[in-house]
Amino acid sequence: MLVAGNRVAALIDPACYRGDREVDVAMLSLFDRPPRSFLDLLALDIGWQHRQPVYHLWPLLVHLRLFGDSYADSVDAALGACGC
Repeated sequence: MLVAGNRVAALIDPACYRGDREVDVAMLSLFDRPPRSFLDLLALDIGWQHRQPVYHLWPLLVHLRLFGDSYADSVDAALGACGC
């Protein structure tokens, strides 16, 4: 966060990219649940909920590798939701 005086002047996203907004929703919802009103404003494509486990899988695998077996159940759940 960049601050100028008493106000926030800018936010810096250390992992920004140009891609599908469904990936952003997946990252927001990986460990939290954004309110439905927020998701409705995004006007996501039909079926976006069904693609979320695919987008969850990569960060869960990274967490599994970095932080250990506590993420194994989440990886298994995402794989199961993907039909694997």
